[in-house]
Amino acid sequence: MARYSHLTLLVLSTSALWGCGAPAPPPAQAADSGARVERLGALVERYWDESAALEPWYSWGAADLAFGATPGGNIAPQTLADSLALERRYLEELAAVPRSTLDAGSQLTYDLFRRGRLLAVEGFTYPYELLPVNPYEGMPQQFALMAPAAERLALSSAKEFDDWRTRTERFLGWMNQAVVNLREGVRRGYSLPRPLVEKSLPQLKALGEDTPANVFYQSMRGSAGGTGTAEQARLSAAMTAVISDRILPSYRALHDFLQREYLPRARTSVALSALPLGESWYAYLAKRFTDGTLGPAQLHAAGTAEVERARQRLTALLAETAFAGNAPGFMDHMRHDPRFSFNGAPQLTGAYQDLKSQVASASPASFSAFPRADFALRTVEPYRESVSEPLSYRPRAPNGIVTAVLYVNTAQLDLQPATGLISQYLREAVPGHHYQIELQREETRIPRFRRFGGSPAFIAGWGLYAATLGEELGLYRAAEDKFGALSAQILCAAGLVIDTGVHAQGWTRQQALDYLHAQMPIDDSVAAESVDRIIALPGEALACTVGFLKIQGLRTLAQQKLGARFDVRAFHAEVLQDGALPLDMLESKLKRWVEEVSSSRAGTGPEAAPVPAVDTPAASDRR
Repeated sequence: MARYSHLTLLVLSTSALWGCGAPAPPPAQAADSGARVERLGALVERYWDESAALEPWYSWGAADLAFGATPGGNIAPQTLADSLALERRYLEELAAVPRSTLDAGSQLTYDLFRRGRLLAVEGFTYPYELLPVNPYEGMPQQFALMAPAAERLALSSAKEFDDWRTRTERFLGWMNQAVVNLREGVRRGYSLPRPLVEKSLPQLKALGEDTPANVFYQSMRGSAGGTGTAEQARLSAAMTAVISDRILPSYRALHDFLQREYLPRARTSVALSALPLGESWYAYLAKRFTDGTLGPAQLHAAGTAEVERARQRLTALLAETAFAGNAPGFMDHMRHDPRFSFNGAPQLTGAYQDLKSQVASASPASFSAFPRADFALRTVEPYRESVSEPLSYRPRAPNGIVTAVLYVNTAQLDLQPATGLISQYLREAVPGHHYQIELQREETRIPRFRRFGGSPAFIAGWGLYAATLGEELGLYRAAEDKFGALSAQILCAAGLVIDTGVHAQGWTRQQALDYLHAQMPIDDSVAAESVDRIIALPGEALACTVGFLKIQGLRTLAQQKLGARFDVRAFHAEVLQDGALPLDMLESKLKRWVEEVSSSRAGTGPEAAPVPAVDTPAASDRR
């Protein structure tokens, strides 16, 4: 499909109007409007470049970068001050652009950019920088995850080595600043929960061990080639020295600080609301992760209702099988059935490779466009097996140096029955996260902050929605396959309940574990990881169920309104083509699309029902 800039689209659309007899705007007015579109485009692109300059260690030369509401790498006081000033300055510059004079596409960019900057400014109220370490994600993990590409690239030339060493020094500065910030956090009453510190220690210990198995040495194996044996030997020796003398000691220093000084001062509470500003901090996160105005209490009630509906669907599914028992018994039965277990890591990764081919063949029935970029299938590194999910996705670097990866956790295979295989793949890969994220990144007609950012609720919700498509793609052929998909929906909805319960209602870690065990069949270790991830990443678990119910509800609306004229391929294209929009903007857009499709064809469809809110039953309840 051809790619056009906003200005080109504006010219094309106005030309079409003139051709249909609509009066052309005066030349001066059209030129002025085009200039304002260009001005907005230049403004948001300049913002992206200036934002990237604040986190240069993360950049790959001239790479494009993805940013959240508050950049995770900015933890030094001066960098934080510069970042906040940047956000405020661009809000002022944006206010000088007359929104009403822009075309529809540019107005959408304007609204998204303004919302993002306002959210970022609000986020600087809360001291994220005082809690920079957790066992699930953060700079120590990101730096190690980038090593397979970074180290091999550094072997390709003296320039790439110098760039690698510069990034390394900036990372080491971050590690030193993290210790300073953690000490300051304790002084001000902001400390990490003790379970998170304890869980971080084994990772940091493994990343600091000076052995050939360390991920940083392993990443040097193989070469990007091109500079000659002698030069590569020199670079390899220099890199080994930096890794041994600088990188690994930084991990050991952070580990020792956490173990000896910080752990005794870590808090026994787990709720974000237990911290100063905690209640308003969590309310901010709820808004950030759900795009909505619902408070924690309303979200908690919505999650509780969705858990119950999903459990009822699971009970109905079991009634369709020949199994005489409850859901925990069914899960245990499948674990001991050789059809639903794996004999080793090669068999598990091979199953995902086979599934990749099956999904590729089935997807054209429901989707009309496919990303150009592929993804690699890799096993999770040993140092993070204990905290990684069974299947997880990491997008590629925007400039393509680091490929997209689907990580398979091959540890504890006895806890991974094959029933979850299909739904996990659909959610994380195609048509889930890889499909949605890559299509968005390849959409060069939209600015970079939209290509490489987006609503967490949309992204997580799309992934869970994608997992429901197994039946219409012809992949859920048995009740066991559907069992895995429904279990994922229960886990997401339970996450919504636990997140709000822990961080807004004062639940203890044990209360959260008890709730999770009561709602679904789950092993103790898996339940502990699910709860600890929610403790470590407040608000993140709110996104998937809220986003899923919105997307599912919009599909129901379109089907009811359009009837036999509903085209699932067109619906999916419309949902995805403008990127991961905030849910309220997505709803407005999809409602307009439904009305346009309905009015553009002969006849009328059935009366449209209102779009379900987050506490409305999913479409599967009505089938």
